[in-house]
Amino acid sequence: MLTLLIISSLIAVSSIVLLLIAKRRITSSLNKIIHYIEEIGNGDFSINIKPSEIKGPTQKIARSLKDMAEKLKATIKHVSHEKTELKAVLSAMNEGVMLISSDGNVAILNDALKGMFEISSDENSQKPYWEVLRNNDVTKLIEQALTKRIPLKKEISILFPTEKYYLLNAIPLDSPEKELIVVTFDITDFKRLERIKADFIANVSHELRTPLTAIKGYTETLEDETYDSPGERRHFLGIIKRHTDRLITMVSDLLVLSEVENRDYSWKDERERDFEGINLKEIVLTSFDALRTKALEKNLNMNIDIKEDLPKSMGNRFLLEQMFINLIDNSIKYTPEGGTIGVQVTTFDSKFKIEVYDTGIGIPKEYLPRIFERFYRIDKTRSRRLGGTGLGLSIVKHITIMHSGKIEVESEEGKGSRFIITLPITTTTSQ
Repeated sequence: MLTLLIISSLIAVSSIVLLLIAKRRITSSLNKIIHYIEEIGNGDFSINIKPSEIKGPTQKIARSLKDMAEKLKATIKHVSHEKTELKAVLSAMNEGVMLISSDGNVAILNDALKGMFEISSDENSQKPYWEVLRNNDVTKLIEQALTKRIPLKKEISILFPTEKYYLLNAIPLDSPEKELIVVTFDITDFKRLERIKADFIANVSHELRTPLTAIKGYTETLEDETYDSPGERRHFLGIIKRHTDRLITMVSDLLVLSEVENRDYSWKDERERDFEGINLKEIVLTSFDALRTKALEKNLNMNIDIKEDLPKSMGNRFLLEQMFINLIDNSIKYTPEGGTIGVQVTTFDSKFKIEVYDTGIGIPKEYLPRIFERFYRIDKTRSRRLGGTGLGLSIVKHITIMHSGKIEVESEEGKGSRFIITLPITTTTSQ
């Protein structure tokens, strides 16, 4: 009996010891698992569970935890990669993009939109859209799109500090969050071209109507034979001839301008055919000779200052002559008798620097930005009287662009003007 009692006591003690050991191991394993869970919660997914650290029934939990951590790490890496790609795409877009949550807060705002509405580079996410975009037309559009949940479109204009035109598309997203995306397009250039086109049509109509009306009127007078002498007849015919010449000049300039503008788009494909080796000094002298008689009639001083041994370059001879003739002709027209006109050509940094100058009436500062527009005249009456079509400087600008150059103008009213053209010196037609 005593023996049985001793054996039972030993078994009970052994069981208690074994239970204590098992509890300690389980507790240790659970503490390890809790530690790993806390690490995952802190963003550390690099779990390295050693078989010796966790034993017993918690091993299955540990393996599942490790698998979960690896999947979470892969998922977060994928999401982070997509976020980086989205940010790169939005940054590279010329269009402004804004994502607005259903409560009206800004979720995404790209750099293009910040530039359009001069929004500071500070953090603007999670702020109300009306606080970020301080424009009444834009906020009204967004408010209507959020309320009605329908796509809306609107053109807006901003006049300060510079004139800008934007087209906004507000599109509600079919998502559980009920977000709204606003895409903004800069249509300033389109509006400018639209205005130039309308002005061009109006100007052409007006410029053609004036001489045609005069020709028709004097032709009818000649038909009615209401004049009294051959002198009057010659006078009427002279007027008709003058207006006819004006029409011919205008149509000729329009054809040149049309050809030049069309070449702007396909110029690279035609360089081999249109470019040739040119001597710039020879072209300047030829242009001057073509207009020498007009200059001498006004007793103008003609200066030519061209650097010796100018390098030959590739260019279109006819168009460059047209460029010089237009600029020199303008100088002659708008320089009073006894004044000075001139051309100076130098080189620097593998470029030609061409300056056509005069001591004429000059151009008021406020008109300088528009003088290269088609049919733009500062003094319309004076320009028509001198035979100007309003197309010469536009032609010069396009010829300069076609030769990969740029043109600038310096002028002071009453003291004269200086047109400065920079052209690259190219020795081959290959690009």
